[in-house]
Amino acid sequence: MNLPAVSQFIRDANSFVASSHTAISRSASHIYISALPFVAKESLVHQEFASLCTGIFSVTTFGIDRHGGRLVSTLTGHDDRVNSVAYSPDGSLLASGSNDSTVRIWDTRTGEEAIAPLQSNDGMVLSVAFGSKSRLVISGGEGEVVHVWDASTGRTALRPLRGHSGWIRSVAFSPDGMLISSASDDTTVRLWSAKTGIQILIMAGHSDRINEIAFSPDGQLIASASDDNSVRLWNIHTGEAVGNPLSDLENAVRSLAFCPSGKWLAAGSQSSFKVRIWDLETLIMANGVINNQETVSSLSFSPDGSRLVTTRRRNIQSWHPQTGRELPGPSLAGHSDFICSITFSPDGLFLASGSDDHTVRIWDAVSSAEGAVEPLSAHSDAVTSIAVSSASDFIVSGSSDCSVRVWNALTGEEKFQSLLGHGGTVYAVAISPDNRLIASASADHCLRLWDVQTCDKIGEPLLGHDGEVYTASFSPDGRWLASGSDDKTTRVWDVATRQAAPFGPFKCKGECFSVAFSPDGRLLAAGDHLGWVYLWHSGTNEQARAPLQASSDSIYSITFSPDGNHIASGGDEFVVRVWDVVAGMQMFELKGHDQRVRSIAYSPDGSYLVSASEDKSLRLWDSKGESIIATLSGHSNWVLSVAFTPDGGSIITGAVDNTIHVWDVEAVLSLRSQVENDPLARLGSAILNKDGWLVGESGELLLWLPGDYHGHIQLPPCSMIIASHRVVLAVNDGLHWGEDWTACWRHRG
Repeated sequence: MNLPAVSQFIRDANSFVASSHTAISRSASHIYISALPFVAKESLVHQEFASLCTGIFSVTTFGIDRHGGRLVSTLTGHDDRVNSVAYSPDGSLLASGSNDSTVRIWDTRTGEEAIAPLQSNDGMVLSVAFGSKSRLVISGGEGEVVHVWDASTGRTALRPLRGHSGWIRSVAFSPDGMLISSASDDTTVRLWSAKTGIQILIMAGHSDRINEIAFSPDGQLIASASDDNSVRLWNIHTGEAVGNPLSDLENAVRSLAFCPSGKWLAAGSQSSFKVRIWDLETLIMANGVINNQETVSSLSFSPDGSRLVTTRRRNIQSWHPQTGRELPGPSLAGHSDFICSITFSPDGLFLASGSDDHTVRIWDAVSSAEGAVEPLSAHSDAVTSIAVSSASDFIVSGSSDCSVRVWNALTGEEKFQSLLGHGGTVYAVAISPDNRLIASASADHCLRLWDVQTCDKIGEPLLGHDGEVYTASFSPDGRWLASGSDDKTTRVWDVATRQAAPFGPFKCKGECFSVAFSPDGRLLAAGDHLGWVYLWHSGTNEQARAPLQASSDSIYSITFSPDGNHIASGGDEFVVRVWDVVAGMQMFELKGHDQRVRSIAYSPDGSYLVSASEDKSLRLWDSKGESIIATLSGHSNWVLSVAFTPDGGSIITGAVDNTIHVWDVEAVLSLRSQVENDPLARLGSAILNKDGWLVGESGELLLWLPGDYHGHIQLPPCSMIIASHRVVLAVNDGLHWGEDWTACWRHRG
């Protein structure tokens, strides 16, 4: 190799080790079995070694290629939200602070923890920072004190810095490392000596909590961002405010950053979704206002000042700081939950992010986005509801991204353009029996009807509820549309006239989360958050029977059996209960989930019940309550909605991981018999543990999966994934597993 190639190989090798350290450090065989198949195809590591291996998995990606090779590593270890990330001065270490009450120090070259976690015994860690010329790390959080740690030893370097009377939201070192600053819910900014821990100054002037602080590059100013809708500048020598508050942000200010030259100050707001930039010489706002489209929880300037990056929910976006224009190329996407903190490495080559998904990720900040694979059409937020046409040919989904989408059930391709019009989360979708209409229920207090053929809205929204609308269901004859809301009512609408029906609304004791018509259309049922199930004679105001106390807590889903004799309910108590409709008696309960049950459905022939849970799994049950048939894992977050196709051939699920999964029922039923001889079936029946390993029944390590692929691996009995990307595994010429793993290596001939 020539010198540039050697340099690139070393960089690719470092990325390979860092991105796959969980597999490599745990088991040598998985360097070949797990790590090598998933390395980016353009990596020199893949090009040099993949051809020398046989009997390992082949990986085909759709809509992604390891995020264009830009995701370097995913660091796992925290048990809760990662609120803050910070690089050491030389970039070799990365600190992260979490709601799990720890500060973790990571080796950025290997992805491993450099020392044991630093334990904060006084609650959540909201902010961390490295000293500029030392291995000191500071943290602040729920405990109202600033901790000072030695990152080399893991010991405290100073006594806790006490003085604040509220949570500490942000901490920072001065550029020369001599001062520590902290900002708090008590509306003050405080300045401390980094050498002695003595408090030097208190800066008071904000009228609400302070969310973030930053030192100017020359160390003469501190900027503070507050929920009082303003940014203030403070003189570090006197503690006095410099100029008037910068207050053009309209609402709470959650993030700020100085550009490296010190000429500009950027601040991002919560509800207006804007980033504003001020010229610090004139304190006049620059022209380039950035419309981020989402709350700006964190922002960071590149070390050369040419880029400003912002969080956009689960993505990281790049902007030209002076013009406010979005820079070309796809955003950095891969976190499965909101990003709380981002920061550039000191050399500008990497970008680190911390997220609600409990992970820290390191990204390549300089690779060209040219040629990056465009993501597949998909929802950009949680899939909250699923419905299937009566001919089983199309799927409708509703999402927290406020859209309704229609998918070809055979190919997974989007049939029509997104149906847009709701101003909040779409909690429920339903398809009319004749497949001509789609109904959607939303957090914007209304329902909408859509024409399936034209994708157009039909008339004005259906208004009447005084709160968010959580559920919608058509009657079997398509005449009525029922809905439930947090206004504690169930309402019925005449579909033809789009007016309220001449009966109802029906009062519930609590928020109504689920409604369903019986198969013959004679009964209307509703379940509420206090655990009651209500039954009314459809088309009248008469109760069919007294409400059933089906649970001591919320009921999220109810459904009738195909013969109408039984009704199943699921909710906060982690169980599915089945009731006799006429007698009003519980017949049995199905136990197995260890989190809330969000959705349940009967198979068309009534033989099976399927339940979807916040434990990320599905469970298929014998509908007589005699046994559990299968547990299906594959989603990487809560499963919110489940439905059988009317032909009974598939189960469809939607989840908080933004994906829709299609499960082949026949493959589910035969999964156990295939496990012995089919490696993919064995993986399909495995459990994904918290460290990213697919493990067998005896806990054996089968395959390690990169964090950014969780929820997107298509394995039997999952026959299709509808998502921004999917990953398909295949086995060519057998698989070298277990004691035979060394046979995967074939030497050069």
